[in-house]
Amino acid sequence: MEIFLSPPVVFIVALLAAMALSEFFVSWAPKGTESAGKELPYACGEDVPAEKVLPDYQRFFPFAIFFTLLHVAGLMLATWGLNSTAGGFELVLAYVGAVAVILAVLFLG
Repeated sequence: MEIFLSPPVVFIVALLAAMALSEFFVSWAPKGTESAGKELPYACGEDVPAEKVLPDYQRFFPFAIFFTLLHVAGLMLATWGLNSTAGGFELVLAYVGAVAVILAVLFLG
């Protein structure tokens, strides 16, 4: 009975339930109609010439890595045992130092 509470089984059951609900409610969704300008770009009634856009994520990635690193560091530090009798405080300081070095390399170049 305990197998049903394991994370993989719960995930699969939740996924199957979501798929079943999706299949059930898709019949209630309104059906779209085809029209001439349905897939054209729209800007407040103006005709915009379609052109290929190449997004540049060069400035996005440092902030994404910063966000991820700080959240992982926060989780690590929040769950780390800081008991003075158990030791391991040096490891926590080394981890914080490594995070600081990575952030300095990330933003200072």
